[in-house]
Amino acid sequence: MSGELAVTLHDHFLAQAWLQPFSDGYELSDKGEAQLQSWGLDTRLARTSRRRFACPCMDWSERRPHLAGALGAELLRLALERKWVKQDMDSRALKLTAKGSTAFSAFGVAIAA
Repeated sequence: MSGELAVTLHDHFLAQAWLQPFSDGYELSDKGEAQLQSWGLDTRLARTSRRRFACPCMDWSERRPHLAGALGAELLRLALERKWVKQDMDSRALKLTAKGSTAFSAFGVAIAA
């Protein structure tokens, strides 16, 4: 997941201390683990992936980091499955849906659809 939404989520996760710097990436705090699991995100699946668990990645459009790695991929999978975002068929661009805006707002993340 990239773009404004992904950068906003990355910043929110850090501000809430859900993500904590670890080695050359991130680890989830207990609070972050509990919160993301309450969203329905499978952190266990992300931890068993062959990918790095979680790390920052410079977003080319926003020029700030977004969340990369298995945790970022799992977040994208969940957002698509729950129809919080919709993927443009002609590109990799994502559009936040009204449902997604409502869901993220309920989690304390202010993002306009």
